[in-house]
This record gives sequence, structure tokens and C-alpha cells, in this order.
Amino acid sequence: MKRIIAVFLSVFLIVSVLFSASISYNALTAKLSYIFSESEKGFAEGDILLTANDGTYWLYWADNNKALENYSEICSFTFNYHCTQRHVMHERSAIPAGAVKLIAIKSESEPKNKYVNSADAVFNIPKERQLSHSERDKRYTFASYSDVHCDAVKKNYKYDEIHWRKALDTAAERNAQFIVLSGDYVNNNTSFEGIVVPEWRIYQRVLAESDYSGPVYEAIGNHEIRQDPTAELPLFVNGTGLEGDKSSASNGYFEKTINGDHFLFMSLEKGFRPSKKQEQFSTEQLNWLEGRLMMYSGDGHNIYIIEHALFYKYGAGDRVDDEPFYDIPLYDEASSTKRFKSILEEYKDAVFISGHTHISFDEQYNFSDNNGTSAQMIHNSSIGGVRHIIDNALVSDYKEDESEGYIVDVYDDAIIFNGANVYYNEYNPNWCYIVKPSSVIKGVASASDNDAPETEDVESFYKLGDVNFDNNVNIRDATLIQYHIAKLSSLSQPQIKLADINQDGKVDVNDVTALQKIMAGIISRSGTADSSDYRNTVKKNLDLYYRYSSYDSYQALKRVYLGYYGDDTLKKYNDKLLKVVDKNNVDKAESMTVYFENTEKWANVYAYNWGDNGNVKASPGTKLSSVGKSESGNDIYKYTIPDKQYYKFRFSDGTNKTQDIMFYSGNVCYYIYEKTTSLKVKSYKYTG
Repeated sequence: MKRIIAVFLSVFLIVSVLFSASISYNALTAKLSYIFSESEKGFAEGDILLTANDGTYWLYWADNNKALENYSEICSFTFNYHCTQRHVMHERSAIPAGAVKLIAIKSESEPKNKYVNSADAVFNIPKERQLSHSERDKRYTFASYSDVHCDAVKKNYKYDEIHWRKALDTAAERNAQFIVLSGDYVNNNTSFEGIVVPEWRIYQRVLAESDYSGPVYEAIGNHEIRQDPTAELPLFVNGTGLEGDKSSASNGYFEKTINGDHFLFMSLEKGFRPSKKQEQFSTEQLNWLEGRLMMYSGDGHNIYIIEHALFYKYGAGDRVDDEPFYDIPLYDEASSTKRFKSILEEYKDAVFISGHTHISFDEQYNFSDNNGTSAQMIHNSSIGGVRHIIDNALVSDYKEDESEGYIVDVYDDAIIFNGANVYYNEYNPNWCYIVKPSSVIKGVASASDNDAPETEDVESFYKLGDVNFDNNVNIRDATLIQYHIAKLSSLSQPQIKLADINQDGKVDVNDVTALQKIMAGIISRSGTADSSDYRNTVKKNLDLYYRYSSYDSYQALKRVYLGYYGDDTLKKYNDKLLKVVDKNNVDKAESMTVYFENTEKWANVYAYNWGDNGNVKASPGTKLSSVGKSESGNDIYKYTIPDKQYYKFRFSDGTNKTQDIMFYSGNVCYYIYEKTTSLKVKSYKYTG
């Protein structure tokens, strides 16, 4: 009996040891490590290693508490046996500001609980490698987008309006002070299959209707001058507002200085027509570029060159070790291309931003400095439609929930290009890049913008109350005003403009009280100087003159309308917009005529016409009269829209009705070509 008990105890002890060993072994199998290949702080380039037994693990950047907000996972690993798996962080990938840890969470699907204390493995990022900045450390933020491709006929880019709206929403939610764009805003600038399609109206209307209210600056792309550069350049200049306000760029290239930094916008002067290898940049444009770089290099401020096209087997945008996937780059056969490259190689302190290919950020052709021999080159994907490489070919299978661009955070010692899927307003850690600012490269003391932004009209960039220029109005701003009143510190002149909440020409305790009430929601967004009557006038003008939405004066008026400003400031900016409108001799009603061919032999034809502020006439709308016959003998009906703020319409017989149509151009005749629940229409050019 004793022997049996002894044997039993021995077996029990062995099993217990094995079981406890198994528990310990499993508990220790999830282990994170990081092999950095760069020694500088903020650089994520290197190998992330995770060792585990089984299951799926999700990896995130985290602060001391939880995974960073609005970032997707870095990657996920699935284990079927004990091993180590690797994820590569590519050249110049960035450790986000505020990230101090890397965490791994075991979960079969994307985890909801992303807290550090519940993670299965944690790696503490060495302090000397952390880019330990906060929101307060930013000099400013801007959005860098490309290839919007507003497409009136929806043949290539059926999600164009959705994508453009989402990109603008992301810029607004991320507090982007302004947007720079690298070309291709329209798809068929002058005509498509014989139909005039001013797609600038789509681009402008979406911008006008969005919550984004900062300036928009556009470099010209090949689709802006797709058919006839001579005829289409004025459309670009007019559509982007370059001929108005403070910008002057009748030749398509121009510069802006914002917060002390220099933004140089290039122009594709030939649009890759007729030859892919012809000259794209005039001697005058390259002289202008080189002169600006010579003047600005070494002044302690950042220099950005925004241009549409990438280079053949050179820099960011496509593969350089094999034949590129995209077949319309800038070729060395053109002498202007070779000179352009030589300029980039001389001025390495510049940041070059391009677009054109639509290649997804996932393909990792996003950064290059040509092994330290050129300017730092950043490549954009596309807002309008993202392309993927499948079976060694570039595929344009555009998806609604894929739209990519950068939100750029500028610090004194780093520039972070945060690659985002702007459809979801979510950063992808594998698409975020760190760029060295010009001041670091040149060894010049960094320029600080703590005193004030370098802009005459501070209201056009910042909301009333945003005294510290961080694109937020909160208790930190109230504290700065209080310090100024108590003479513990002094506000600059632009800050004083923003601190005068009640717009009485002085900064005192009444402004602090007004700001606190605004933050608490006690008084309206317009503070104490709000007048609903005048605000209605401004709103009407913003709706009526939407075609000027990419003008500085329009966006400035929109910004003060959405901000906390009163009548005096609203009137100031409303007058600036009206000067631009008057200068361009615009018909304020913007009437336009369209036609309808009665292929269905309806007894009566009506046009129902509406917009955001109501309809022109109650349904079924305005009864139309025949004005002639088509070649097929069908009656042609004419309808003139009284005001283009009513920009949607449809035709009907009082019972049956066509699909909803948007006004993009006049002198177009519509006809029914497909009978479904909503009768589908096509159109052709018609002048009567």
C-alpha cells in the first residue's frame, strides 16, 4: 500500500512539475524585441520581432496607458507553433510623437481593449529613440494630397466626390492649417466625348460644402492640361484662384511662405502631350525654382517643392531597380528633367513632394533621398483612386474605402508625414515617415513660430480665441490671455487679435469670461457680437459663390463664419470675397440652360430643380415647352436654371421621373437610355 501511495505521489509530482512548467512556458512565449537600424531619435527603421506559441497577435504603438488613438495596427502575426516572426519597418518610417511603447495583444480579431496593462507583450522604446513630442510642440500641421480626379461622367472615378469630401473632413479633424496638392484635381478638364464638363465645379462645390476652412494650394498636374495646355492653363488658374487674392501665377507656378517656411509649386507645362519624353518645364520655370532655392537655402526655414510627376528610376514613387510599374514619368531624355534633377541634388535641404502614380502606400515606394545624394523625396498615393500591384502589374480597381494622403506635423527638429487612409481618418504606422527639417540639415538654428504666424490676416488661419496657434480653443488659450492681462507675459500683435473675443479693440477680463462661456457652450459660436441677419448674408454668399471656394478670400470668409467672429470681422472678409467676385465680372445668378429629348413620348415634361436651400418650384416642377425636334423626330424641351445654388434637377411627366442629375455644364441635352426604378439618362452636346 505504501509503495502504491509512493508511486502515486511520484507521478503526481512529475505531472505537477510538467504542468507548472507548461504554464510558465506559455506565459513567457509572447516576447517583443526591436532591432533598430538607425540611431537617430524618431526613426522606426528596423526589425520588430515577436516570439510566441500560437494564436493571433496585434501590434500597436502606445503611450504609457494604451495604443495611440486613430492609428491602425502596425501588423498582426498568427502562430501555429513556437517561433519568432519578423515585421520590417522601412526606410525613414517614423516612431509617432507620444509613442513610448510597442505592445502586442493576443486576439482572434482586432482587439477592442488596447491598454498597456492588458497587453501580452510590451517593448519599452529607449528614451533616446522616442520622438517624445506633444500637440503643444508642433509648429503647425498641413495636409499633403494628390490626384483628386473629379470625374463628371464617373467613367473612371465613381467615388471622386466621396473621396474628396472625406479627405477634406480628415484635414479638418486633424486641424490642418492648409492643404497642398500635387496635381490632377479634374479628370477631363475641357471635354469628354464631345461634352463640355467643367469638373472644376465638382471640385469647388465639395470644397465649399465641407467643414474644412483653411487655404488650399494646388500644383498643376497633367490632367489639368490634358488636351490643350494653352487653352486649359487659364482654367486651372481660374479654378484654383491663382489669379485672385495674394497669389499671382498666370504661368501655373508660384510660391507661398507660411509660418516662415517656403512652399514652391511647380507646373507641368506640357502635360505629357504629345510625347511622354518631351520637355515639361520651361527654362524660365527652372530659373525661377533655382533662384528661389538659392535665396532660401540656409535661412533656417523649411523648403518644400510640390510637383506632380515622379522621375524614371529615380527617387520616390516607383521601383528603381527594375522597370517602373507606372509608364508616364519624367524621362532623362528631356533636358529640363536632367536639370530639374541636378537642382534637387544641389539643394538637399529641400523636401520634394510628388503624386501622379496612385500607387498604394502599401507598396513602400514612398520615400527616397537617392542614398543621400538628393533632396528628400516624398511620394503621395491618390485621393481619387488607389492603385495596387497585382501579379507584377499596376491595377486600377478603385474601391470606395481606399483614399490615401498625408497629414504632416512640423516640429522644430522633425517633419512627420503621417500616411493615412483618409476615408477612415486613420494613420497607418507603416506609411508614416520622418523627414529632417532644413534647419537640421544645414546646421542653422531652427526658426520658432511661438511668437506669431507670419501672416497679415491671422483670422484667415486661426479661430478667434486660438491664442497659442494650435488650432484648438481651450483652457490653455484662456491662461495665456490671463497672463497677458496680469502682465506676467506679453501677447504678440497677431495673438492680441485672436484674444479680443468680444471684438471691442482691447484684451481684458471680459475676453477671458467670453472665452470660458464659449468653451462651456453658454454663448454662441459668434461670441457677444453675433448677428444672425449678417451671418445669413455671409452664408448666402458662401453658397452662391462656391466656384471661388479655392480662393484665399473665400476660405478666409468661410473660416471666420465657422469660427467665433462677430459682424465687423465677417464684413471685412465678406468684402474681400466680393472684390474678387466683382473683379471677375461674374453673373451672380449663374443661370444655365439644359435640354431634354422626349424619347418616351411623354404628354407633359417637367423639370424639378432644387439645392441645399430648397427647390425652385414644388413637385413636379416647372412645365416645359417644346423648342424643336431632334434628328429622330422627338420633341426637344428647354430648361434654364434660375440660380446655380439650385444645382440638382430631374425630368418627369408628373408620374415617371429620371434619375437625379447635377448641373455641371450648359447646352447639354439629356435623354432616357435605360428604364429601371429610376430612369437613367445620358447626354450629348446641344445648342438649340
